[in-house]
Amino acid sequence: MSPLSIIVLSLISNPWADSVVSFDEGVGGSPGYNIPEVSLGEPSRFTGEDIWPGVVSPFNSPWLSNEIVSIGVGGSLVVSFDEPVQDNSANPWGVDLLIFSNTGCVDNSYPNAIVGGLFSNDGGMIEVSQNGKQWYQITTVLADGLWPTRGFIDSQPYDAIEGTQPSAFTMPVDPRLTLDDVMNLGNDDLMSLYKTSGGGTPVDISETGLSEISFVRITVDASSKLTPEIDGFADVTAQLAGDVNMDAVVDVNDLLALIGAFGELEVGGELADFNGDFVVDVVDLLVVIGNWS
Repeated sequence: MSPLSIIVLSLISNPWADSVVSFDEGVGGSPGYNIPEVSLGEPSRFTGEDIWPGVVSPFNSPWLSNEIVSIGVGGSLVVSFDEPVQDNSANPWGVDLLIFSNTGCVDNSYPNAIVGGLFSNDGGMIEVSQNGKQWYQITTVLADGLWPTRGFIDSQPYDAIEGTQPSAFTMPVDPRLTLDDVMNLGNDDLMSLYKTSGGGTPVDISETGLSEISFVRITVDASSKLTPEIDGFADVTAQLAGDVNMDAVVDVNDLLALIGAFGELEVGGELADFNGDFVVDVVDLLVVIGNWS
């Protein structure tokens, strides 16, 4: 998806969480990080203004108190969307919701940006609801975890000025990827797996049986020793059928990308599987041809 497409989609649909319904800061959260409204709107692309400025990247997560809210032990944060988040099979990899936090990649060779693990991956149970009364737990992921936020496509991990090409905060990283898959990778290789994505924890609401949700609750168990920090929530943008590179046009670039991906869908590979069988074949080819722009 092009930067212009990202901006236009954001203006039209507002994919971000809109309201804080309730907030209980719990016990032991980060002092001063207790403003729940910072979790509304677009997640952070740049952090540390006037102190230690830098782009938000997998190696440099947001850290100011006006960017992230900390949820202490026994606490919870509930936000709502004005436009429901739908369980949409047309979403990339079936991901419907993204949750942004302050998880980051440990740099094994600072400042060379070599993935050596994670920091600030503090968990937090995710629940979703249609009406804010009946809740359903997401069992596959925790709120404050993979994948760290990336603010700009054209920035290096520790740049002190903003990039010119914003990443797509409504585009998930392939949820089949694991930390083991990226350990010891350099930034360029890591970003090739992100493609245009801005990261975020990927949530597929299909496990709840709900067709759509309007409320998200992050809860920290009373026995937890960790206190997650949350930066934002985003409704995932559906993929146009046949649009492999997510630039809102189905053309020769998509055809060539699909041909290059023929066979079993590679983890972190092209978004060329349009029927959800994790195989790129003639069925997907016909989708590209049938939706030629």
